[in-house]
Amino acid sequence: MSTRIRTHTNHQLSDLGRMLSVWPQRVRDPSQFWPQFDALAKGILDEAAAADLQRVQCRLRQLLRRHGLTRTQ
Repeated sequence: MSTRIRTHTNHQLSDLGRMLSVWPQRVRDPSQFWPQFDALAKGILDEAAAADLQRVQCRLRQLLRRHGLTRTQ
């Protein structure tokens, strides 16, 4: 796995984590949060190395838990 790809993925996850501290409270319509989050998460997963997918999925779950975000569906 390329160190450059993993570094890029880590930056994307960090950026997403910072966004999660304010984003859910600022979204105009709460129903828009999950589709927007899913689109960003998919972009990160699509760019991650195949060998790194499990780690990235785990980090995404950790970010959501850290910010108290759970799906109600």
